[in-house]
Amino acid sequence: MAERPVLTARLAVESDTDRVIGLRAESERWLARRGIQQWTAKWDEVGRDKIRRNIANRETWVFEDDGDVIATVTLNTRPDLDFWNPDRDGPALYLYKLLLARDRAGESLGADIVNWSVNQAALRGFPWLRLDVWRNNHGLQRYYLDQGFEHVRTVEVPGRDSGACFQRRAVPTPVENIVDADAQADV
Repeated sequence: MAERPVLTARLAVESDTDRVIGLRAESERWLARRGIQQWTAKWDEVGRDKIRRNIANRETWVFEDDGDVIATVTLNTRPDLDFWNPDRDGPALYLYKLLLARDRAGESLGADIVNWSVNQAALRGFPWLRLDVWRNNHGLQRYYLDQGFEHVRTVEVPGRDSGACFQRRAVPTPVENIVDADAQADV
């Protein structure tokens, strides 16, 4: 087995915006080729605005391999209120927009970033790392189950395709091949 690359995690800055949007567009094309109707063109400008806001709010992280941004994830404390009820569900860190360059698929880097995110939640004192995925993307749901998440519930909201809700206990989960360039994000 090849040696695992050491990734540097850092908060995204404005100059990373085009690369993060590019990772999203690459994922959109990959999903479309697989017949998965997620993140289609109808999302285009709204999604780009969300990416810009997440970067400006210091919620988006990028992962570099030898100076090249190959992945990104957004972590924040704002649940999607269509799917999570903070009063009922309690506090958590929420994972959004985990994107990995398609030419790096198969290296288990997505799993490393998930584990890194779990560790971030634990470091900040949250009991859970939570996420929601599209109800009809069963492959992605299996992926998160394989990453140690539990299915909490599936919520159907008119006009929303997401709603399969997952969480993973936030416990210290050091990831040896990810080095933090920033001590802490504003999550």
